[in-house]
Amino acid sequence: MTEILIWIESHQTWMYLLLGLVGLFYLRLALRWFAEMRKAIFSLVRERALGGLRRAGAMLALVVAALIGIFLLANFVGPALPLSARPTALPTVSLLATGSPARAEDGEFVAASPLAVGTSDAAGCANTLATLRMPEAGETLSGVVDIEGTANIENFAFYKYEFRPASSDQVWQAVSAGTTPVVDDLLGTWDTSLVPAGEYAFRLVVTDTSGNAPLPCEIQVRIVPSD
Repeated sequence: MTEILIWIESHQTWMYLLLGLVGLFYLRLALRWFAEMRKAIFSLVRERALGGLRRAGAMLALVVAALIGIFLLANFVGPALPLSARPTALPTVSLLATGSPARAEDGEFVAASPLAVGTSDAAGCANTLATLRMPEAGETLSGVVDIEGTANIENFAFYKYEFRPASSDQVWQAVSAGTTPVVDDLLGTWDTSLVPAGEYAFRLVVTDTSGNAPLPCEIQVRIVPSD
């Protein structure tokens, strides 16, 4: 029933248009039968016209009732549905914006500088309903890494995990996302070989159906070239 209400709410304009055309057809038909009934001389012709007028009137009444029903469902019943019953679009995430591992002119990978501890705000990690278990703060990563933790807030919609250079105001780059709640399990993976070596802030963002998100669980990690 919920899906039907959402569908009606989304397509009400086309339904109004279609029913309006059907209503105009039966209105014209009813007027034609009415005119024929007034002109009829013989009772048999008059009765036939009266029957046609009744049928056209009945169909016209059904069209009007359908229009009223759609209006009530789309504007009163549908909007009253809880937000948790409505589908939430998954944000588009892409790795196209990430770079390749940095190399020096001689072809060797650039070594990462020492990790600066304490630049990331890990306060959000205290939320047991939206927190990271792996990787751990200050951990050194290489290759494909499993991302584990919990994303299970009230009215859960989706989660995503993203990164940016440490001690930087650059835009966060999404790695991946999911629409299924996770409790102390695998959230996804991160291919760190697609990221230049260095220190990075990494965070988990969990969002509810209203678009609200608790303080992200943010940690700092170090990425080195894989062997």
